[in-house]
Amino acid sequence: MWKNVLYLHELGLRKNALGFGVLRAITGLKAGISDVSSYDFPFNPIYFFKANSRNFNIQSKQAPAGRYVYREVFVMHTQIKNRFLFYTFTLFLCLNSFFLMNAAAQSDIASVSDNYTFETIDVPDVDFLALTASSDFEDYAGYTKSADGEKDVAFTLIDSVFMTYDFPGSQNTYFFALGNNGNAAGHYQDSEGLFHGVVLENGELREYNFPDSVETEIYGISDATGALTGNFTDASGVRRGFSGDEIIEYPGATETYADFVNSSGGMVGSYVDADGLYHPYIRTPNGRFVSLDIPQAAALEYFFVHGINDARTVVARTKRVDSLPGTLVGTFQEGLQIFQVPGSVSTEGYNINQDGSIVGYYDSADGRRHGFIARLATETDMEPAATPSVFNYTFESINVPGVDFLAVTASSDFEDYAGYAKSAGSVKEVAFTLIDGVFTTYDFPDSQKTHFYALGNDGRAAGHYEDSNGLYHGVVLEDGELRQYDFPDAVETEIYGISDATGALTGNFIDASGVRRGFSGDEIIEAPGAPETYADFVNASGRLVGSYVDAEGVYHPYVRNPNDRFISIELPQPEKFEYFFVHGINDVGVFVGRTKQAGDVPRTSVGSFQHGLQELRFPGSISTEGWNINQDGSVVGHYESADGRIHGFIARPADAAMSDLFDNAYTVTLSKGLNMISLPLASPTPMTAKNLVALTGATTVITLDTANQQFVAWTPSAPDDGFAIEGGQGYIVNVPQARNFAFVGAPWTDPTDEAAAAPTITPLIRGDRGVAQAAWAFVVSGHLVGKPAFEGYKVVVRNLRTNSVVTASVQGDYFAAATADLTRRSIVQVGDVVEVRVIGPDGNFEAQTLTFKVTPEHLANAVLSVRLDSIGQPTQNLLLQNYPNPFNPETWIPYQLSEDSLVSVSIYDTTGQLVRTLPLGFQSAGFYFSASRRVNPNPPNPSFFVSDNLLILSV
Repeated sequence: MWKNVLYLHELGLRKNALGFGVLRAITGLKAGISDVSSYDFPFNPIYFFKANSRNFNIQSKQAPAGRYVYREVFVMHTQIKNRFLFYTFTLFLCLNSFFLMNAAAQSDIASVSDNYTFETIDVPDVDFLALTASSDFEDYAGYTKSADGEKDVAFTLIDSVFMTYDFPGSQNTYFFALGNNGNAAGHYQDSEGLFHGVVLENGELREYNFPDSVETEIYGISDATGALTGNFTDASGVRRGFSGDEIIEYPGATETYADFVNSSGGMVGSYVDADGLYHPYIRTPNGRFVSLDIPQAAALEYFFVHGINDARTVVARTKRVDSLPGTLVGTFQEGLQIFQVPGSVSTEGYNINQDGSIVGYYDSADGRRHGFIARLATETDMEPAATPSVFNYTFESINVPGVDFLAVTASSDFEDYAGYAKSAGSVKEVAFTLIDGVFTTYDFPDSQKTHFYALGNDGRAAGHYEDSNGLYHGVVLEDGELRQYDFPDAVETEIYGISDATGALTGNFIDASGVRRGFSGDEIIEAPGAPETYADFVNASGRLVGSYVDAEGVYHPYVRNPNDRFISIELPQPEKFEYFFVHGINDVGVFVGRTKQAGDVPRTSVGSFQHGLQELRFPGSISTEGWNINQDGSVVGHYESADGRIHGFIARPADAAMSDLFDNAYTVTLSKGLNMISLPLASPTPMTAKNLVALTGATTVITLDTANQQFVAWTPSAPDDGFAIEGGQGYIVNVPQARNFAFVGAPWTDPTDEAAAAPTITPLIRGDRGVAQAAWAFVVSGHLVGKPAFEGYKVVVRNLRTNSVVTASVQGDYFAAATADLTRRSIVQVGDVVEVRVIGPDGNFEAQTLTFKVTPEHLANAVLSVRLDSIGQPTQNLLLQNYPNPFNPETWIPYQLSEDSLVSVSIYDTTGQLVRTLPLGFQSAGFYFSASRRVNPNPPNPSFFVSDNLLILSV
């Protein structure tokens, strides 16, 4: 039988659902429930309740020694692992339905309280403890009642020592901020009812008034800078915010409140519009305001955002007319939810610490006021996703050899790319994919041009094409085939996004009346009152980004939340923008957009609405257009170099030191024809011959293999990426047109390996119209056909005019025989005849000797490309010229067979008389050119030899 009283208040325990309970025990009493063993409590325990059918488990948790903890403690434990991850604080995302704060409506609104454990913070014999601030070390500040109960006085509770502070001559004194260094701040009310800032330093109070203010209220202290944040009222009665010595004023607002600045410089607060309605805002470090419209704002007496930590979790206080104050906690991306101390009459949260704990006060049913700290209790297996506060990158160019126009507009998370390029001959624009290094173009039949703007992780691509009438239609690439997609009842359709989560297409369409609207899947997206709405991309959480055009033709970037609420961003001097499009946002809230002001080049903006936007520019570029952002934060798009070429790029997130190291640009000018260059900067990733050819727009690159004293070449038809491009080495490149572009990377650190760009080199001999007639470097390259493999094969190239010979090994079926004269003397000229032979691994010639004539086009490219067919498979029987001829004492007779057969060789003299018949027996098809395989007509007997006469031979 229980001898002592135990009060149990049930707070919404539900079967198979999250529940919590409250126990009030009396100090020194033994308590137990059901068959749970009894416990001796030196002071009140903390109980955990978990609702699971009808089984309730109870555990005890002792509060830290020395801490003033009230004897009634609230704790909740969740049954289900709930990943309450505080994602990006980007001020363009949903507010859910948190504005219904009255108790009657709360049953229909999500509460975040279930994710916290609560501890009451109280002081013995103090019935009114309005806790409004805390440090990250769980020290507290706020205000309480004076000993006589006649006024409010400030307090601190540091290291469990409770101290009160009353500014001399004040009616009331309040603290609303507490730094990690123990300094506190707030304001006091003077005898005339006016407020003045007050700061506690070294145990002493001092007054602080913002310059020229009539009233000053302080709500924040920056641990990073020590700056005070709050608001002031000037002589004209206008209320403005301040932070340090900077005035904060929301454009057009009648009142501006500033509350807190986090370490990255993002400020939270609220402003009041001309109708007296409250709007929460973020002011980014670059001074841009982003505000939110609150549903049923007219029903609110106030709405204040008081705190934000570096993980972008916020705490806000709000109050509806004729209702009690309430608290909201969460992020503006994932939404704000009701936050309430279990069993409280009202809860007012004021501060959030870096560990996510919430601090404030609540009123209990007996009329007392208690401080509280709420700690995240839900287990998580992931760290909170973080939106970076600064945006630093390293840059890499994306190019395809032989393609001078590569507009990359989309990417997958696996670094595959899509976009549009110029067709052969630069006649039209065609879509492309670059997947696993394979470049493929797509041209919708009968289109004027075809573009891709989206690429899924599954390899699907999408975009639109322009028909013969100039109208756009959506196009989707699936399983290698293009299909047309038009939004229902649309005259024109443009696709810009593919959802990896749902597969839905996102873009915009124009109906028969000429109105442009966005779409995502089968849903129409239309910004209220906008004559044009563009939709671009939907992230995994359902946030859609795009832009709309207002009635005055001004662009406004927006986010549409999953609850269909549009949040737009007001741009400074928006009338100057020809356009502003937000193209992509990843799951942690970093976005990329393209902008252009009148008379300017296109530019790219990257950032978040908490930390602001910054320009992203590929170093050394004329213009940069970013189109997509991946989950790892890398930005993808294209840029224009000084020579007018369009290159793709990927910008990878990096720390400031790495970004600064690799952010150097070295402009290189190459003249038409052959040039000798070296790598002026170290690239963030290793560079290959393929990279260099693609970046420079070269037709080939040649290097000297010093170990073998042999020139090695790479051309775009090679099956691999070629040799490594290293610092301190010289390379010969041939460009068909003059080039002006930038190498991007880090300076060389090893003085022995420093590489400065060598001067460009002009071909020595030119024709009447600038056409080169000779060259000091040349490559003969091509492919072998006729056998499944060519391991051990070699190609021998001989210039018949100069009799110079170059030998190249065959890799796969590809070869490149290079030669050069580093003194820049001519080695090949127009009209030269080049002889090409193929030698097998046994030294036998495997193809008929072919000859090619060097043309002006070959010389312009510094490459003669050939295709050597029927390797090892002659198309006809053929007896070739004996060698040597004249001969003495012997000669060799090469021949070839198109099929397996019996072979004999007959030798005739000049009179037609048979000199000798050589039966060779059954021979397989092939070339019999080598010394080991061709015919030697001399017998073993050295006394006999064929005379030095003209022979008539037959097989």
